[in-house]
Amino acid sequence: MLLRNSPHKDPKKNSPLKGQGIIKDSPTERCCFTDPQIDKIRHCFPANTLFKSFSPTALSDFISETWVAFPVTPFMIGYSYPFPQFTQSFFSLTGICYIQAMPMIWRVLYTLERIIEQEGIELGMAELAEMYELTTFGSHRYLFKRKAGEDHPVFKVTKNDTNWKRRFFFVRRDTIPDGKDLPKEWATHAISISRLRLTPAAKERLLAFKKLDPETRTFQVATQDSQEVSSASATMSSAGKSSKSASKFGIDDLTNVKSSRKKNPASPSTSVPKAPARGKGGKKRKASEAEDLQGLPLLRQQFLDYFNEKFGEIETYVGHVEDQDRQIADLQQMGVLKDLKIADLEKELRATKDDAAKMLINFDYEKHEITQDAKVSAAIAMYKIQLQMATEAQDPAFDKSTWDVEGWKARLAELEDDEEAEEIPKLEGAGKDHAGEASGAGGDGAAKD
Repeated sequence: MLLRNSPHKDPKKNSPLKGQGIIKDSPTERCCFTDPQIDKIRHCFPANTLFKSFSPTALSDFISETWVAFPVTPFMIGYSYPFPQFTQSFFSLTGICYIQAMPMIWRVLYTLERIIEQEGIELGMAELAEMYELTTFGSHRYLFKRKAGEDHPVFKVTKNDTNWKRRFFFVRRDTIPDGKDLPKEWATHAISISRLRLTPAAKERLLAFKKLDPETRTFQVATQDSQEVSSASATMSSAGKSSKSASKFGIDDLTNVKSSRKKNPASPSTSVPKAPARGKGGKKRKASEAEDLQGLPLLRQQFLDYFNEKFGEIETYVGHVEDQDRQIADLQQMGVLKDLKIADLEKELRATKDDAAKMLINFDYEKHEITQDAKVSAAIAMYKIQLQMATEAQDPAFDKSTWDVEGWKARLAELEDDEEAEEIPKLEGAGKDHAGEASGAGGDGAAKD
C-alpha cells in the first residue's frame, strides 16, 4: 500500500488541506477511516495511486490543489475508479464533488449501471432527470428524491449508515486518471437536473426500464464472498462510537465456539442391546446430527448477517435521532437569531417613528411661525395702505381717478378664492362710505374756516 512507509509517501511540500467552513468540526464529522482500512479498498484504484495518510482531525470538506476526497461508500458496494461513464456523467452534469453525494445516490447510480450492462438499456441523464430530483438536507450534501406521485424507480436504496459521513480518504490528484480535472471545491450553488428533456428514444428507454421486474430494479451489493463483506462491515463500523460493541464480534470468534452437547463416555461394562428397529433409527439420527454439524457454518453466517443487519438498523435509527437533534438545535439557534433581528428592527422602527414625530412637530412650529410672520407683515402692509388712502381722501385736491379699483379687483380675483372675491364689493362700498364721511368732515371744516 502506498502510505507512510511507502516510497510513494506524501511529500511535505504538497498543497496542505484546508477547510471550506461548510462542515462544522465535531466528532460526528471527523474522519474515522484509518490506514489499515484504506488498504482494504486499495485494489479499487490504479496501481500507482497515492493515498494520504489518515488524519483524525480531517473533515470531508477539506480541499487542496494536490489532494481530492473520496467517500468509502461506492467502493464498499462494488465500484472501482475510474467510475463508469453513466456515473461520471452525473457528476460532470451537476458539478458536485464525489464526497458531496450521500450513499443513496451511489446505490441508485450503481443499480442503474448494472441495468445498463445486463439489460442493455442505454439510460442517460435525461432518463435519470425524469426519475429523480436532486435535493439536499443541508451542508450541501445531496441525495435523490423520487418525483411526486411516482413509484420508487430503484428499490432498497434508502438504508443509511450513521458513520458514512466519517468514512472518507484523500487521494493525490496526479496519480489517478483525470484527477486534475476533478472539482477543487464543493458546489454550493443551486443544482438541478430537471432542465433535461426527453427525446422519443429516451422515452422508449425509460418505458423499458419501468417494465423491468422489481428484483432487477433492486439495489444489490456486488460481492464475491458475503462472509468477507460482513467481516469488513464489522471492521468499518468499529470506528464509530455507537458501534464499539459490534466490533467485539467477528467470524473468527465464532470458530472457537464449541457445542454444549456432552458426549456420553463409552462404558466397557455396559452393552447396548441391538434391536433391528432401534439400530436403524440410530443410524438415521447419527446421519441427521452429521448434517446439522455440516450446516453450522451456514447458520453461523446467517446469524452474523442477521446481527449486522439489525445492528445497522439500530445505527441508522441513532443517526436519524442525532441528525434531528442537530436540526432542532440549528432551528432553535435560528429562532433566537430571528427574535434578535426582530427586536433590532422594532427598535429601529420605534426610533424612526420618534424622529418622524419630532420632524412633524418642528414642521408645525415652523409653519406656525411663518404663518404668523406673514399675517403680521400683511396686516402692517394693509394698515399702511389704509393710512395712505385715508390721507389721500382727506386732500380736496386729490384726484381719486388715479385709484385703479378695477385693476385691484382683477388682481384680488387671481389671488383669492371665488368666495373671498365676492366680498370685494362689500369692502369697496364700505371704503367709499368711509371716504365720503371723511370728505364731508373736511368740507365742514373748510366751511367753518
